Amino acid sequence: MKISIVVPSYNQGDYVAATLDSILKDQGDNAAEVIVNDGGSTDQTVEVLQRYGDRIQWSSAPDFGQTDAINRGLRRASGDICAYLNSDDVYMPGALETVLRHFIDNPDCDLLYGDASHLYADGTFMEAYPTAEWNYDRLFEQCYLCQPAVFWRRRLHRRMGFFDERLNLGMDYEFWLRVGQTSNVHYLSGKILAGSRLHADTKTLRQRAPAHREILKIVRHYARQPADCYTWLKHLASILSMDQGFPPSSLTAEHQRHLLVFSRNVLALAEEYRIELNGSILNEIAGLAGLHSRP
Repeated sequence: MKISIVVPSYNQGDYVAATLDSILKDQGDNAAEVIVNDGGSTDQTVEVLQRYGDRIQWSSAPDFGQTDAINRGLRRASGDICAYLNSDDVYMPGALETVLRHFIDNPDCDLLYGDASHLYADGTFMEAYPTAEWNYDRLFEQCYLCQPAVFWRRRLHRRMGFFDERLNLGMDYEFWLRVGQTSNVHYLSGKILAGSRLHADTKTLRQRAPAHREILKIVRHYARQPADCYTWLKHLASILSMDQGFPPSSLTAEHQRHLLVFSRNVLALAEEYRIELNGSILNEIAGLAGLHSRP
């Protein structure tokens, strides 16, 4: 059984060697097929890739973004198990052996995820990623799968398709929601498989509002009931409130203004995304905005 790892890359020359070494040097005898699709980097990325010779398959040319790069790699993959690892993330030593053993021992498993860590830009530990036991209902409230710690059988693409190329920021979350509806998902509790760097250039930190807008659209598509959307609706409303100059504060006056703007944003987003608000959340929003009397 073989694992294929797709590495989408663009101007991550400071990190890509650590990413590739975590696949090629830190996994013992568990060799993986490594497919690097670089979007035409203008930094030292190509020079780094050239050093790996025939140990990796790689190309560097303009593309249509990260999701396109991932899918092109997955279509070329020949392994039984697939994953993608961004060019600033890493696998922990022994991760691939753990993953392969689980798939061999559990032929019913379609998709597998484990624990992960957030890392600083220099690769040192920041914090544990908030992973959790598999529960499809909970997935609407929190994306508790850390993308670099997720692996799946290649056969899954024949049934479920690839990542949605209309998405730029939440394509992994959409894939988990799509696959999770009908597939067998397993969780390796206590097994730290990967490290995900958080630094100023990551898309999710640079584009918080666009990322959460895309996520809310994804959740709206898969929601079974309006309540499935409420958590992400409130997350986005809070981000918009902060972007509008009303950060949460312990100062009473500022905090009240934030809550009022936050409540207005919730109502506006619910209208924009056509999400019906039930009585409970309307009362919550009204209370936050000070729109009804308190006992």
